Amino acid sequence: MRRASAFFTIFAFFVVAFPSAIISPSAAAAVVPACAASSVRITDYNTLVGAGNVNDLFWIRNVSSQDCSLRGYVRVAYVGVYGVGTPYKDPRRLTVSEGHSYGRDGNDIGGLKKGLPIPSVLLKVNGLASFWLYGTDEPVGRTPVRCIDSHKMLVWLPGSSISIVVRPLRANGFYWCGGFAAHPILPGESGSDPPMPLSYYFGTSG
Repeated sequence: MRRASAFFTIFAFFVVAFPSAIISPSAAAAVVPACAASSVRITDYNTLVGAGNVNDLFWIRNVSSQDCSLRGYVRVAYVGVYGVGTPYKDPRRLTVSEGHSYGRDGNDIGGLKKGLPIPSVLLKVNGLASFWLYGTDEPVGRTPVRCIDSHKMLVWLPGSSISIVVRPLRANGFYWCGGFAAHPILPGESGSDPPMPLSYYFGTSG
């Protein structure tokens, strides 16, 4: 009993003296201001395409001098033209349906493991968060769908009214047929929770 009592006393002192040491990352993020559009840079990191399925991984980097936090899903819009192969003239704001997905469902890779809550992401200075977009780049099914060709993506962070311009990978574009689904913003570079090595998705050259 003396050992248990001594342990409890030491633990209580540790909690009082160093409360920040036992705060979880998600709890810590909850007390940090939300990231502003001007605080981050969003880049199209890499894309997986196969059998008409498209999984696009994006990185969010904190380029400010202060920590900030993110929780939830981005909102996305595109500027371009309708119809893949259409002459790219007079690009305009396009109407594309956007849904939300936890991911990890068949061809929809990345995202959250089933049962995990959407986390509050603490984005340290120069730190990374990430998310996936999933959809198809071919018209599938009997119901006709409209395809888009875009070279300019607009992204709104959760709760923000200011958009961030994102460009596609070099010599590429954003192509969707029908709608697409956004995954939640997750800590790290893989857009996955639990995190995965990039080589799992993209091989050794990822």
